[in-house]
Amino acid sequence: MNAVQRFIRSRVLLLTASILIVAMGLSVLVQTQSQAALNRTVDQNSRGLYDILVHASPGDNGALMQPDIATGQGGIGFDQLDAIRKLSGTSVAAPISLVSRVTQNLESPRLEATDYLGYSAGLAGTAGDPTATDPGKWPAAESVLNDAATKYRLTATAVSSDGHSEQTLFKTTAEGSVGKAKLVEEEVAGGKNVRIQGPAGETGIKFPAPAGGSEHTLFNLAVSLPMAPQVTESVVAVDPVSERALLGSAGDFLAPLEKAPPADARNAGAIGRHFESLFTSGISMDELKEGPDFLGVKLKYWAPLMTQYQQAKRSGQLTDKSQAIPLIVRSGTSLDLTYSVKIEEIDADGNVTKDVGTATRSLGKDYLPFVSKSPFALAWPGSTDLTQLLGDTGSFGQGLYSPANWSTDFAAAPRYQDGETAGNGAMDKTATPGEWVTVNRLPEKSASGEPVDQTQREPVDERAYREDLETGKQLASPLAMVYGTFDPEQVKEAAGDVNRLPLGGYDPTPFTLTRDADGKAVENTELKPSLSATGLASQSAGAITDYYGLAAARGFEANAKVIDAVRVRAKAAGSWKQAQPEVEKLADEIRGMGLQATVVAGSAREDANIAVPGYSKDDAGKESPLGVVEQSWVRQNAADAVSSSLTATNLTLLFLTLCGAALLTGASTVSFIRKRRSEAGILRAMGWTQKKIRNWVLSEFGVGAVLLAAAGIILTLLSWSLPTAIVSASVLALYTGAALVAAQQLRHRDVVDQEPQHDERLIAVDSPLTFANRQLSTNKFNTISLAVAVGVFGSAVGGLAALLIDIPRAAGASALSGLAAASIATPSIVLGVAGVAVGLILTLVTGRFELQSKRQYLGTLAAMGWNPDMLGQVRFFETAMVGTVALPLGVLGALGIGLLVAPYAALWAALAGLVAVICWIPIATKVVQ
Repeated sequence: MNAVQRFIRSRVLLLTASILIVAMGLSVLVQTQSQAALNRTVDQNSRGLYDILVHASPGDNGALMQPDIATGQGGIGFDQLDAIRKLSGTSVAAPISLVSRVTQNLESPRLEATDYLGYSAGLAGTAGDPTATDPGKWPAAESVLNDAATKYRLTATAVSSDGHSEQTLFKTTAEGSVGKAKLVEEEVAGGKNVRIQGPAGETGIKFPAPAGGSEHTLFNLAVSLPMAPQVTESVVAVDPVSERALLGSAGDFLAPLEKAPPADARNAGAIGRHFESLFTSGISMDELKEGPDFLGVKLKYWAPLMTQYQQAKRSGQLTDKSQAIPLIVRSGTSLDLTYSVKIEEIDADGNVTKDVGTATRSLGKDYLPFVSKSPFALAWPGSTDLTQLLGDTGSFGQGLYSPANWSTDFAAAPRYQDGETAGNGAMDKTATPGEWVTVNRLPEKSASGEPVDQTQREPVDERAYREDLETGKQLASPLAMVYGTFDPEQVKEAAGDVNRLPLGGYDPTPFTLTRDADGKAVENTELKPSLSATGLASQSAGAITDYYGLAAARGFEANAKVIDAVRVRAKAAGSWKQAQPEVEKLADEIRGMGLQATVVAGSAREDANIAVPGYSKDDAGKESPLGVVEQSWVRQNAADAVSSSLTATNLTLLFLTLCGAALLTGASTVSFIRKRRSEAGILRAMGWTQKKIRNWVLSEFGVGAVLLAAAGIILTLLSWSLPTAIVSASVLALYTGAALVAAQQLRHRDVVDQEPQHDERLIAVDSPLTFANRQLSTNKFNTISLAVAVGVFGSAVGGLAALLIDIPRAAGASALSGLAAASIATPSIVLGVAGVAVGLILTLVTGRFELQSKRQYLGTLAAMGWNPDMLGQVRFFETAMVGTVALPLGVLGALGIGLLVAPYAALWAALAGLVAVICWIPIATKVVQ
C-alpha cells in the first residue's frame, strides 16, 4: 500500500488536512474581501474639495491641523497665486483671507402693543399697495391697552450664554403711562387732517438715551427699548469665481459677487447718493420687494444700506475716500442672546397691581449681520401684527443703529500647546489664554447726536484667545453693501463629514464641553460664540467679500501679500490613492516657490481634547478654568495611517487564524503517531531500520504536505498577494515541523508493560474520578498531547479576541478610522469565529484518536454494573482534568499573544483563553458520548 493509499485510509489525517485546507481557503477569501472593503472605504472618503493647502510660512507641521486657516496673517501674494494657477497640474486655486473683525451695534429694539384704530382713509391712502385703500379689507379696531392712561413698569433685560453659563448683560427699568389711542379729525388750512392722539394724561414710556420714547401708530403703540449689545462678526475675502469652482453648486450664493463693480466704481458717497435718488424719484412696489437693480444685481437690502449711509454721513464717519464693500452675509446666527421685557401694571406708589407678562425674543435664523431683515420688535402679550394690511413692509427695515466698526483686533486664530498623545494617536491640547477684552459698551452718542447714559449697563470681560494683527495705515470708514445671504450649513454639507477640510470662515467647527473644571464628565454641551468673537468658539463668517473689498477695509498695494491660504485642487482624477502621485508632484512644485504646501488629500477630521484655563473670573478677579472641550481638527495623512494599521491587523488576524490551525494540526499528528507505534514495532521485528520506518511515516505526512502546498499555491495565484504566499508557506512549515516531531516519536523504546502486584501505593478504583485519573496517568503521552492542543486552542482564541477588541484603537481616532474599522468589522469577526471553529474541531479530532479505546473501557464499566450517571462522570472528569492541565497554557499563551499583538487588550485575551478552555470541556465530553 503506497503513501497516498495509507493517507486516505487514515481518516483522521485526511480530515485534519482537509480542515486545514478549507480554513486556509476561507481565511484568505475573507481577508481579501476585508482588505478590499477597507481600501474602498478609505478611497471613497479621503479626497475632499481640495487636495493641497498652501500657506506662506512653515508654521507647525504637526499631525493635527487647526480648523482656522483664514487668520489675517497673509503672506501669499497675487503673483504667487497666479503662478500656482499656471501650473499644469492645477485645476482650481481658491484664495481666502480674513478681512476684519467687525463690531456693530444691533438695531434698536422696540416693544409693540397692538392698538389698532381701524380703517382711516386719510392714513391708509398713503400706502403704496392699492388694496390698503379698500375699507372691506380692514377688520374692526382692537387694542391690548386700557381706555384710560395706565401706569406701567417695563424692565428690559439682555442675557447671553456661552453654552456653559449665562451672563446678564444689562437690566434697565422705565416707567410711564400709556393707553388706547384714538383718531382725531381736525380742520386745517386747505381741508381736514386726521391724526393719532393718546388718551388724556398719558406720559409715554422713555428709557434712557440712546433709546427714544413711545409713539402711537395706526396699528400699535411702539416703545423704544434700550440698545441691544454689540456683536462682533468676522469678514473673509475670496475670489468668487474660483470659490464657486471649488464648492460647486454649494457656492452659487457667491454669484452676485462676480457682478460687483471694479475698485474704481465703489465710492461710498456716489453709491449712497444713487440710492437716495431712487428713493426721492419714486420706486415701484415690485422694486421694493425684489430690490432695485444695481449693475445686474437685485439689492434686496438697499433700504438698510441707505439708512446706514445717511447716519454715517450725518455723524461724519464717511469721507470722500470711503468705499462700499459688497458682502454676502450669513443667514442666522449661533450667538446665544436673549432680549426680554417684563411688563407690570403699577399704581401711583409704584406697587405692582398686575403682572401683564414678559415679551421675549432671541437672535436666530432671522438675524442678518450688517442689515435688518425686519425690525427687532417684541410683542406685548396678547398682541397681533396687523401691519400687513398696508402691504409688504419688510423692505423698510430701519437698519442697524450705525455703520460697523472695522478692525483687526484679535483676528488671528487661537493658539494651543501640545499635550499628551493617547494610544490611538489622539492628541491633547491646551488653549493659551490672552488678554481680557471688555465688551457690551454703549456708543458715546445716539443717532441724533445726544450723549448716551453709560450707567445703563455694566460692561463685561471676555477672555481673548486670539491676537491682534498689524493694521498698517488707517483707512476711511467703509460702507457695507449687502448683495445676498449664504447658509453655512450648506457649505458644511458640501465639504463632507469624514474628510471635512477647513474652508476658512465658512464652517468653523464647534467646541463641545466634555469635562468641567473639576475633571467631572458633563453631558456634551456645545459652546456658543462670544459677543466679541475673541474666544475659542466662533461661528461662520458674518460676511464674505472679494479682494477689492479687503483692499477697501485694510488697504494694500497691487501685489501685496494679503492672502492667508490657497486651497488647491489637482487635475488628477480618481480616488485618493490614484491621485496621490500627481498631487505630491504638484505640492513639490508649489514648495519650489517658497511656500508651504500641505497635502490634505487623505486627511480626515479628528476630535482633539483641549484644556481651557483662565476662562472666567469672579468679582474678586480670581480666574477659573473651563475644563476640557472637544473640537474636530484635521488629522493629516489619516488615510495612510488607517490603511496601513488596519491592513496590519487584517494580516495578523489571518496569521493567527491559520497558524493556530497549523499548530493544532501539529498537536493532532503528534498524538496520532501513538497509534502507529504498534505497527512500527511489527516492522522493526521484520527487519526495518529506524530510518526506513521514519521515511515510511513521513511519506504519509508528505501527502498532506503536498496537498497543503498545492492549496497555498492556488490561493496565492488567485489572490496574487504576498501575504497569502507568506501565510501559506508558514502553515506548510508548521505542518512539516509537526510531521518531523511526530516521526521522532517512533524511535524504539524499552517499555515494561507490567504492573507490580503488591504495591501499597496503588489506589483502588472505586469512583469515576479515580478511574479517570488512572486512565489519564496510564496514557500520559496522549493526555499531554491533547492538553497541549487545547492550550494552543485557548491561546489562539485569546489572540483572536484581542485583535478584534483592538481594532478601534488600531484604526486611530479620526472619523475615517471609525468608518474604516466598521468596514472590516464583519469580515474580521467572521475570520475570528472561523479560526475559533477550526481550532475547536481540530481539538475534537485530536480527542477522537483514543475514542475507540474509551468506548471499549466504558462498555466494560457498563458491564460491571456502572450506571449511565457514573459513566458520564468518567467522561466529564477525563476532559476536565485535561482542561485543567491545558488551562495555564491557554491563559498564559493568550496573554503572551495579546501582549505581542495588542497590548491594550491583553487582559481580555487572557480572559478569552480561559473561557475557551472552559467551554471546551463540556463540548469534548459530549463528543466522547
